[in-house]
Amino acid sequence: MKNFAQKLLVLVMVVGLISLALPHNAQAAAPAKVVIGDTYTLEDGERLDEDLVILGGMVSLEEGSVVNGDVTVIGGTLEVAGTIMGDITATGGYAHLAETAVVTGDISTAGAALNRDEGATIEGEVRSEYTNPFITIPGGVPVPSIETHTHPVLALLYFFARVVLWSLLAMLLAMFVAEPLHRTSEAALTEPLIAGGLGLLTVVVMPLVLVAVGLTILLLPVSLVGFLLLALAWAFGLIAFGTELGRRFFAIFHKDWHPALAAGAGTFLLILALNGLDAAIPCLGWMPKALVGLLGLGGVMLTRFGAETYNPRTGLRAYAVNPAVPAAPPDEPPAAE
Repeated sequence: MKNFAQKLLVLVMVVGLISLALPHNAQAAAPAKVVIGDTYTLEDGERLDEDLVILGGMVSLEEGSVVNGDVTVIGGTLEVAGTIMGDITATGGYAHLAETAVVTGDISTAGAALNRDEGATIEGEVRSEYTNPFITIPGGVPVPSIETHTHPVLALLYFFARVVLWSLLAMLLAMFVAEPLHRTSEAALTEPLIAGGLGLLTVVVMPLVLVAVGLTILLLPVSLVGFLLLALAWAFGLIAFGTELGRRFFAIFHKDWHPALAAGAGTFLLILALNGLDAAIPCLGWMPKALVGLLGLGGVMLTRFGAETYNPRTGLRAYAVNPAVPAAPPDEPPAAE
């Protein structure tokens, strides 16, 4: 059973990485025109019937030119005097719209400068990190919310940002609680059926109990703390799996890396694979993520956040019926003299 859980984890990681290399939809497919650190000019009367991506380059769209697609700027410069039949997305860099420029779609910027001359036509909306609706985090601090779903490039950047944040959190935990993370993953891999069942039971029963407790005003803080602990347990279990994955990955190359580095690398690969599957196969991709999450949560519950080492024999014996005590052998008759 332990080998089965290990092979399943490796299979999920491999399939997820492969899925990231496949185009998820036609919109996210690679554009035909990419300008990387170079200059490009679309002259008067010319038409580009593809998306345009600028990576650190300089692009000029002269008056009378037409781009029939979206334009993405990443750390480059865009001069528009013609027509863009789509959206403009700028992450870093600079974009200038002359008075003859026409943009039929939306303009989204994140860390980029946008200069618009009087007379430039924008039929869609202009969004930036300064004009987007604000969200409020605990403590009343307003934080700008960037709508990363408006363009595949921003969605991809947001995707990798989440993966990196998971990796950084794993490295931070491994610096202080490396041994509890190892106990948690070891318990889940040693007894995957027990850990998965306990994780599923916790996910189903615990929210109901916490909601019932929260109905009383006096115990509402207890309910909120319980939901917070449940979320922390889920995250702790995922990071425990990622740490174990990183440790075994480096063991293949006979390298003994610091636990924090192994945790960061392993968690990066694990979250990348799970989220990649979820993005590639929305109808089924959530199942590996849920399976790994339930196993990790079960490992957390079995080891009490890694504070104790789970012993399968001791754990099973606590829920089993005490075996019958064998009867003492009859006394042998004394030997005849």
